[in-house]
Amino acid sequence: FPYKALICLREKHCTLACFYLNSLNFFFHFTQGQSVLQSIPTHSDEMLRDNYIGFDSVPDKVVDGSVVRVRYRCSRPCRLAVEVVVSTLRKTDLVVFRRKWISSTPRVYRIHQVLLRLHPSISYQRDFFNRNILDTRDVTVRAWLDCFKNGSLLSTYRSSMLRIYKVLKIMPLSERPSKPPAGCPSWSAQLMWQMTSNRIHQCPHESDVIDMLKFPLASTGEHFGVVRRFQPFINRALERAQMICQIMFHCLVFSVTLSVWIYLLKWCHQKLCGIIHHVDRKILYNSILMQLTDTGGLRQLVLTGGEDEAFRAGVVLPLWTWIRLDCYIQDSKWYLISFRFQGSIHYDDTDGYFGIGGGKFIPGIHGFFGPIKYYRFGNKEIFALFKTLIKYCMNCRGDILYSLHSYLFSVGSLGMKHLRSTLFEEAIGTVFPVDKSQMKITSKSVSLLQVSSCFGNHKASLLLATIHLSFLGQPANQQQGHVYSLIGASGDDRFALMHAGYKHTQGIDGFPKDMDMAYSYYSNVGAQSSTDLSNQSTLESIYLNNEEDLNSLIDETSDVFQYVKYQAERGDIESQKRMGTMLYWGQNGLSKDVAAAVKWFERSAMQMKDPSAMYDYSILLMKGHGVKRNYTRGFQLLEKAAAMGSIDALNGLGWYHGLVLKDHRNAVKYFEQAALNGSEDGMFNLGIYHLSGKNPDRPWKDEQFLNASRLGHVAASVEAAWYLSTGKAFISLVCEQNGHLGFMIREALQAYLQGTQQEAFVKYVLAAETGLGLAQSNTAHLCEVCNFNALHPSLN
Repeated sequence: FPYKALICLREKHCTLACFYLNSLNFFFHFTQGQSVLQSIPTHSDEMLRDNYIGFDSVPDKVVDGSVVRVRYRCSRPCRLAVEVVVSTLRKTDLVVFRRKWISSTPRVYRIHQVLLRLHPSISYQRDFFNRNILDTRDVTVRAWLDCFKNGSLLSTYRSSMLRIYKVLKIMPLSERPSKPPAGCPSWSAQLMWQMTSNRIHQCPHESDVIDMLKFPLASTGEHFGVVRRFQPFINRALERAQMICQIMFHCLVFSVTLSVWIYLLKWCHQKLCGIIHHVDRKILYNSILMQLTDTGGLRQLVLTGGEDEAFRAGVVLPLWTWIRLDCYIQDSKWYLISFRFQGSIHYDDTDGYFGIGGGKFIPGIHGFFGPIKYYRFGNKEIFALFKTLIKYCMNCRGDILYSLHSYLFSVGSLGMKHLRSTLFEEAIGTVFPVDKSQMKITSKSVSLLQVSSCFGNHKASLLLATIHLSFLGQPANQQQGHVYSLIGASGDDRFALMHAGYKHTQGIDGFPKDMDMAYSYYSNVGAQSSTDLSNQSTLESIYLNNEEDLNSLIDETSDVFQYVKYQAERGDIESQKRMGTMLYWGQNGLSKDVAAAVKWFERSAMQMKDPSAMYDYSILLMKGHGVKRNYTRGFQLLEKAAAMGSIDALNGLGWYHGLVLKDHRNAVKYFEQAALNGSEDGMFNLGIYHLSGKNPDRPWKDEQFLNASRLGHVAASVEAAWYLSTGKAFISLVCEQNGHLGFMIREALQAYLQGTQQEAFVKYVLAAETGLGLAQSNTAHLCEVCNFNALHPSLN
């Protein structure tokens, strides 16, 4: 019993306990390791008459190939056996060798010889070919004798008539002989073995307290949040305890505890907004679900006995202050404001996922999340403190507005939209003096940027974050930099969202490396990028330190542009398509002109020779971009383009049948044809049909999003990233395709070409903070060319 108690202790604890148990086990074996040669009777004397078993010879230590000689006598036909059993830290009486035989000669003394063949893990050292060594605590050779009972052949050591055992001497692992090699390992395999063979394996640290959120999260009030998944405990004792709590839901301490810090900028703009939600593997809500109502109240929902039950907390949460919500569940009670349910609460935190803020099925709050701690076994006391943002919000109401009043006296009255942009431009003007000989960030510049940020210009917020994080004109202040990063992200600014996502992806500037948090920001930008592509500009890779890139730029007066235009007017289809593309997207330094672009697309399509030109113009006709909408003419062009082999036209036909004609069966047919031919748009549209269940044949086949995202499809990457919740590689690529980032790069390039290098520097800095390598390279180039290193000595 003491030995088994030690084994249990070893299972619960780890490295330190190993050494303690080793010393105890040594003492235990020293006192118990005596040889026992007399037979142990287990039956009455009448049954034992003329039966005998004993060791004639037995080895003193564990050696493979040693011989055991057993002397025995049976009063009638009997069964005998020799066994070798070992005990380890985890298991006792583990049989590693057994030989049985039957004696049919009664009342005669006989000797039976048994050759012990032991497993290499017991008898040899650890080496390349013998890696799994059994660390034995004792080894016992035992023999037993039992007579046949009513013809049964079933006998064991414990049920036998006579039995005998002897404890053998154990050789330390280092003194065991080496096993003869079974082959010749390669040099690389042997080297790897030598490097890793002496590594000490330790039990991983595992806690029932989980930090669901360590760093503040900006929530825009949309369907974007952080996804967290919990795994079962590795420690079997912890997992067993949790399973008991889940089944019986009755523990000595509070069963589940959740502590959430939130900061509300606005109340819920819909009926309900998500704070914490739990979605199970069946895509159904499960316990716990915490929501904010449109009046500032709290609503909780839990699952009891297979049915949904909820209660509303009779409080109204205030705006503009940090609030800590502590929730406890014990038995059938939910403790936030105490409430008791009639049935038991169903709860399994490893089923599905937990969402912080918004999600696929619910928008989030508009504000910030502070630290969130989850206690899987409960806790009555929770301590947390995180109030970094409150000074900013108070300043927006107080002292900074003094700067606004003095500024308004000089410029007169302005609308809100013009006010925040004018304040930003004024701040940039104070950074770059008229003589443009030096850039200097003064307290006035910072104050104007702060006021602009307060009024909703979050490019000012991002520039303030850059100033504080990057030594830009002032000493670094990570805390202030984090505040303005979060302010910009909460304002749903694409650049600020990409900035926060990039920092969390890389784990730099004091932002923790957290791919789930990065996904929450990137998915927001990705969704925005997929909704207004026609209003964006393509991102052109023009490096300022590359003469070839700069020479590739053209304008309307350049020889290259005039030549392409001349060829297009002569009827060259490729030139017409190039003119249309450059003007539609504003490429190669040209200004965006959708109306002029549509005319060139029409001229190339009406020649009826190029299916891609016909497809491009048909889509413009159907969507009414730059031209009056005409479904009939667009459909005719699509059919002809598809007949000429255009894969994109097949996808367009599917879109027309599904959206306009509501013929979903034919729509799926065209989407499948396009997807099979490699169309990422076809794959995405097919995925939408599978997701919505409108595909009559295969309603839930939804891997199309992943296939389309691999080909660069923007909206598909957003969907695939949500389903995988590890798809940040897809979503970050989508953000680099954001056309608003293209606009910023284009404006920066035009400012550089026009000689206003300071303006170009600011725009490239804002783009560089999103993680775009092109913008980072051009920012560094301008620092060298314009001597902006003087902003801070550390930049020299």
